[in-house]
Amino acid sequence: MPAPTATKPPEDRHTITCLYCGKPQEVARRAMSITCRFCHKPLKLEDIAIKQYEARRQIATCGVVTVEKKGSAVTDSIKCGGLIVRGKVKGTIESVGPVLIGPEAELKGDVKAPTLAVGAGAVLEGQYEIGAKSPETPAEPDATA
Repeated sequence: MPAPTATKPPEDRHTITCLYCGKPQEVARRAMSITCRFCHKPLKLEDIAIKQYEARRQIATCGVVTVEKKGSAVTDSIKCGGLIVRGKVKGTIESVGPVLIGPEAELKGDVKAPTLAVGAGAVLEGQYEIGAKSPETPAEPDATA
């Protein structure tokens, strides 16, 4: 007889990173939205597909934002778990996952992401901060000196 387990199987849950405080937390795979346990801000977990022109103040999801070939997103900021651009995007992008830009895409705005892949022929405009965050400088000097 197998021993009973107190935890749910790992395929039923996955880990997301909060868009606002940056802390990881485990959520149910079928969940559509949650409230962050640490900063108490609401988080959407679903993927967003933009297939036509959309103007919004902010697009925020822990899922992947996909801007299709005929899609155009004009926004102040996009906070996401990943971004795929095949169309046009104008706005500041902050992604905790990879940013993929297709060969005929246009991206105007600053980007912060761990990785960036750009197809040949894409139009990019803005400042790009790619890679892991640099460790913060200590608030007080080392006592070993």
